[in-house]
Amino acid sequence: MKVSSSELKNSEYTAAELADYVGGRIIGDRDIRVNSARGIDEAEKNSITFADNKKFFKKALNSAADLIIVPDEMEFKTEKTLLLTENPRTAYAKIASLFFKTPYKNGKISGKAVIAETACIGKNVSIHPGVFIGENTVIGEGTVIAPGTVIAENVEIGRNCLLHPTVTVERGSIIGDNVTIEASTVIGSDGYGYASDSEGHHKIPQLGNVVIESEVEIGANVTIDRGTSGSTIVGRGTKIDNLVQIAHNVKIGPECLIVAQVGISGSTVIKKRTTLAGQVGVVGHITLAEKTTAAARSMVTSDTKKGDFISGAPAQNHRQELKERALLRRLPNLQERVKNLEKKLAELEKNN
Repeated sequence: MKVSSSELKNSEYTAAELADYVGGRIIGDRDIRVNSARGIDEAEKNSITFADNKKFFKKALNSAADLIIVPDEMEFKTEKTLLLTENPRTAYAKIASLFFKTPYKNGKISGKAVIAETACIGKNVSIHPGVFIGENTVIGEGTVIAPGTVIAENVEIGRNCLLHPTVTVERGSIIGDNVTIEASTVIGSDGYGYASDSEGHHKIPQLGNVVIESEVEIGANVTIDRGTSGSTIVGRGTKIDNLVQIAHNVKIGPECLIVAQVGISGSTVIKKRTTLAGQVGVVGHITLAEKTTAAARSMVTSDTKKGDFISGAPAQNHRQELKERALLRRLPNLQERVKNLEKKLAELEKNN
């Protein structure tokens, strides 16, 4: 029977407790105790590590780890204690989280923070020096706000969030529960909207907001623009890497993965469980269907269908892109062959 993380509040756990937590089973000493989670190369005594294939399993056996998470279909001959589970990487992530201590969490409100009188601060909130919180803003229970963060007026932040140093959350933004935002990210900056005529470029007021749903993680130096009218939305459980730009009125569905240096233009819709690899660019006003995957450096210029795997610039079916690249690599040789054939043809014509 699985147990919840709220039931596991110790700094040390038995192999049996951890197996129950992730729904696995133990081969070996069920009572062996671990107090840390480490990668194979960093493993030490009383730690747990994982190996999801035979190559890494051999390395794990030679490590100092006392407990190894392995796939339940693998065959084993070892004196070490093993935790068998369907997905070792996922099990390791869940177990490692038990040993993670939220940074900046102290349950105190610094006297060097500036907090508006109309702001509503929940229980056990940590607010550090240099934080600014504006009028009518609500901060949920257990949330941690690191030094130098600015939260403007009429913002709602849910429970157990973590805002790292120098994050900016602009007016009217709504952030759900258990959201992590890394340093220097800006939520709710003005979108890039202008109306141009012979006199110049006239700014279109950006009157919308940003909605970040629960369980979202946002990397450092990310910018998410407010809607021109309406909301820019990041769906529940989506994970965003560093240095990503999300433009006004973009709608990102749940559980998407957006890797570093991605740029998404305005009013584009990205459906559930889509993956955008590093440096992908997406034009505005298109829809990426559920479970689309765009390979690194793709330039996505049109709608996709469910499950599409695309690459290239402009992006197309990945296999077709690979075929075309292979043909391009052959062009120099083909050009040389054509030149030789032309010479031979010219000689034949001359002789005739």
